[in-house]
Amino acid sequence: MNKTVKNILLRISILLGIVVFIGLMVMAKINRDKSKIKTIRVEIDDLNGLFFTNEEQVLTTLNNRFDVLGKNLSGKSLDKIERSLYIIPQVKSANAFTDDQGNLNIKIIQRVPLFRVYNLQGNSFYVDEHKIKFSTTPNFTANVPIVNGKIIERMDSTQQQIQAIELKRVYRIIKAVQENKVWNALIGQYYINEKNQIELIPRFGTATILVGDDKNIEQKLKQLEVFYFDVLKKVGWNYYKVINIMYKNQVVCLK
Repeated sequence: MNKTVKNILLRISILLGIVVFIGLMVMAKINRDKSKIKTIRVEIDDLNGLFFTNEEQVLTTLNNRFDVLGKNLSGKSLDKIERSLYIIPQVKSANAFTDDQGNLNIKIIQRVPLFRVYNLQGNSFYVDEHKIKFSTTPNFTANVPIVNGKIIERMDSTQQQIQAIELKRVYRIIKAVQENKVWNALIGQYYINEKNQIELIPRFGTATILVGDDKNIEQKLKQLEVFYFDVLKKVGWNYYKVINIMYKNQVVCLK
């Protein structure tokens, strides 16, 4: 191959390289324009009957911290957006991602409350299925059991787990009650008395069920169920004032 042909091929290669480079630059610009945020879409898992947070609250929280419309968002920016949404106490997880239609998609999963606490200071907060405390909201009130009485633990801003031994015992009792269809339907309140003993307050009648603590709680509930169907169903729920199931294989009643 002579020198002239080599020069021609070299020039053609350079020209093709320039054309490819320009094409890539044009495509990159087109892709950047496509990925610029045009719309923010919020999806909240309210199909489970929880309405603690809403689209307006999520958008307000986002817009107070970021200017995303018309911008290209990196993975790092999306991470920051996700973390910022945890300032909403009722948010368990947030997932932010973009698509090729120019949408910023935000998916929110809410905390699932197990019970609601009223402490001695007159404050109220929820405890979720992972023992995490989170604040109430005027947007929505969850239909969950109430826990009150001798409780000094407060709500805090760090979404910590419950610390009081009595609340941890109540947590375990409620988890056990949830597994029992009868008592899950009948028990609506849990009370911690002056002796730090736990009392179950049924949704109807005047009787109080004294369980003491969470030890052998499954067995205690079985004792209570037998007593209910063998005795209370005949004499009536209001016949006794206190039903004590603190002790193994014993049901002690007070009129």
